[in-house]
Amino acid sequence: MINQNTPTKLPSVVKWYVLTKIILLFFTISLPFLVFNKGVWYGVFISLLIFIGLPVFVYFLLYFKFLTFVVENDKITINSGVIIKRSNSISFDKVQNVENVRGVLARLFGLSKVSIWTSSPEQIKVYRKETIHKPAGSLELMVADGEWLKGFILSKHS
Repeated sequence: MINQNTPTKLPSVVKWYVLTKIILLFFTISLPFLVFNKGVWYGVFISLLIFIGLPVFVYFLLYFKFLTFVVENDKITINSGVIIKRSNSISFDKVQNVENVRGVLARLFGLSKVSIWTSSPEQIKVYRKETIHKPAGSLELMVADGEWLKGFILSKHS
């Protein structure tokens, strides 16, 4: 259960989940370089790994450190941002759907991605003739907390 009216940080296991995703991504990208060790390209890969991979990793660690949320009786507020701080309040009476998604890697870490959908047109972006749907808010939570949050929001909506 999540404490109400109190700023709550994401579970610490989320940073290990993100770290694992980043490592798997860079391993997948590096596989051709490791298999076909071709001199100069290997140096280019290592340089990219150091100058791009390391800052991306540090950014995600800081992002999850500064991400907090507050569940109140009538809304949820998600505060995020490393350099530019953002605060997104989602009123429960505007919520149309709450979904919990658990991918393979998230299941290994006991996590669930909670996505909160509203009727806001800001959730739909059209880019190069493709429609991109983005939830009003999403959080990576432990499975029990994600199920509790979904039930809490939907009970307030009814």
